[in-house]
Amino acid sequence: MPISMGNVSSLPYWARPILDGLLALNIDLALDAVAIRLGFWDWGQGLKFQYFGVPYANFWAWFWVVFSFSLGYRLLAHREEWIVRWFSPLMALFVGLAGVLGANVVIAFETPFEDHQLFMAVSLALALILVMSLRPSFYLKQVPALVFWIPFLTHAYILVAGLISGVILNPPFLLLIGLVMMVIGFSLHQKTLQHLLLRRKRKRALRPKNNLWRA
Repeated sequence: MPISMGNVSSLPYWARPILDGLLALNIDLALDAVAIRLGFWDWGQGLKFQYFGVPYANFWAWFWVVFSFSLGYRLLAHREEWIVRWFSPLMALFVGLAGVLGANVVIAFETPFEDHQLFMAVSLALALILVMSLRPSFYLKQVPALVFWIPFLTHAYILVAGLISGVILNPPFLLLIGLVMMVIGFSLHQKTLQHLLLRRKRKRALRPKNNLWRA
């Protein structure tokens, strides 16, 4: 199965790809505006364009692409037959690529929606409302540590690199967004973090101590 919080939540199986897409936005909202100021890539519209230099459509596209890959994988992965599970990555590839192409059509050609930005904003808002309305519980089983480390290291890098270079303070609102997104990430992964800290503490407690002999 895809490594995500959806796998350890009470969300219905069909709603888990939606959560995966929203979790991608938790990283992307903090990442993209700082990344272009660090020179990683350039949208060619200046740093004041839409979301501090990042097109609004970029966030909708990331949500849709992650949702598509997650949906494609989950279409077969829940089945018990081993041959079916082997084809799950292929389904993720096909459905994910279809999602990429579909997102490009909406963004580039703006059809069949006259105001594609309004459509994107409404669709993301509905996705968030839907997940929140289901009131998911998390940690119904143990979460792989990788689920915590990927968002944590990404947020940490953006904050540290942004502060050292000073770009995250241009404007200071980017620092606020970065901190808020990190807090949200920590709140979702707090039990995993507690488990990692407890495991480290136990290892230290079990580590053999050197005996000091006095002459």
